Formats: sequence, C-alpha cells, structure tokens
Amino acid sequence: MSDTVILESAGHGRDETERIWPTPQTESLYRERFPDDWARYDFASQHVRGRRVLDCASGAGYGSWLLARAGAQSVIGVDVSEDALSWARGHFVLPSLEFRRSDGGSLPLESGSVDQVVSLETIEHVPAPKGFVKELARVLVPNGGLVMSTPLTFGAARLKPSNRYHLREYDDEEFASLLSEDFEIVQRLGQHSSQSARYADLKRAPGIGRLLRSGIHRLVPDGLRQRVRTWLLRSWGNRPAAWISSDDWMNAPVQIVVARKRSTTER
Repeated sequence: MSDTVILESAGHGRDETERIWPTPQTESLYRERFPDDWARYDFASQHVRGRRVLDCASGAGYGSWLLARAGAQSVIGVDVSEDALSWARGHFVLPSLEFRRSDGGSLPLESGSVDQVVSLETIEHVPAPKGFVKELARVLVPNGGLVMSTPLTFGAARLKPSNRYHLREYDDEEFASLLSEDFEIVQRLGQHSSQSARYADLKRAPGIGRLLRSGIHRLVPDGLRQRVRTWLLRSWGNRPAAWISSDDWMNAPVQIVVARKRSTTER
C-alpha cells in the first residue's frame, strides 16, 4: 500500500468521516500533510508523562500512539468506529497502549480510573455534549486534567457549520460554559496554522476577500470548493507551520483549553 493511500482522508475511501489513516512508518509524511493534527497531539503530549491517559475519539490510533511514546504510564484510545479501532490495533502496538469501543455516551472505563483526558476535535461531533463532558469528568481522578480542542466559531455558523461532519460548533463563551460545571479552565489557547493564516489574509484582500466574507463560496460543491481553496492557499505566500499559543487565541480557528476536574465541593 502506498503512502498516499495510508494517509488517505476518509470520506474518499474507507468510511464517511474525517479520519486519516497513517502508520508508524509514515509519521514524517503525516507531519508534513496534516500539521494541525500533529501540533494538537504534540501539545497534549506535554501533559501526559507518567499519567494514565484516555484519548477520547482516538480515530485510527496515531494520536494515542504519540501520547504513549511521550511517556504516559498507559493510554486507552476509545472510538465509535470498529474500522478505525481495527486499523489502530493492527498498526499502533505498544505495551502501554490499548483501544476500546465507545460512542462517548458511556465510556468503557471505571470511575476515577484515569489521570488525564485528551479530547481533540471531538465535541463538535457529539449530539449530547453536556453528557459527554460529565462522562469525561466521571472517569477522571479528583483534580484530573483535561486537554480539549474544538473549532472557535461565531455567529450563525456555529449552528450550521461548513464542515458537514460537525453537528455544531462553539464560540469561546459557549465552550467555557459547557465545561464550567465539571471543570475549571486553567489555560486558554488558540491554534493557528499556515492554512488558517493564509485564509485570514485572503478574507481581508479586496475582490476575493469580499466574496469569501459573503459566504457565497459555500454554494460551490464541497469537492470543487476544497480544490479551489487548496490552490488559492498554496499561491498566497509563505507562512509558518501550525502553532499553538495563548497570545491572540481569540483570532485562532481552533480553541484549546487546559482544565482540571472540579472537586465535589466546587460543583
């Protein structure tokens, strides 16, 4: 199987999701083609050393594998897709790593059994987000940690996301409110990327920027729109790779929180 197939985004191949299908042997290619995904897991890896970790919505397993390699005591990756779990079990094998099936509504872990939860680009797919957050809190030890990311979206686009796989998206206040009952937010950050920075430049430009700001591009079929957007971004100068920072996080396309589980007396 070629690298291009191994790194194929699903929806054009294996299943109708946003999944990516890397292997340990294609790590460098994965870093190059999907720097945003890599940067999020690289950031989360700073919070897992020596801890029992849950990677919620582990997909094809590459992120859980990265967390295990970063020094976690153990990592349990959970996902709803048996196809993804089968891929993960077949390609990402470490003594400290295992994969289990869950739809997020009821996690297959005992209460208080993990020290750290990592949930990246997941909650926008969840039909019952409050219940999902409570499940994450349930499996954590007292004062356990959470690293969570989701798109930062404002206005009507929150409820009708341009990404057809997202049920809804959140602005900064909604996201904080969703977590507030069970978690205390310790740090708020944003993820920028070469693509998002270029796209922001395009939206500010005369002509093409006015069309993008109007939303008329959403009338173009998905496949054609993505091809045009890719061409535009590649031709719009050079930008740094993906980065995560607490500076200017409100202008980032992705919001990230570092949080701790509230004690019973705090709730």
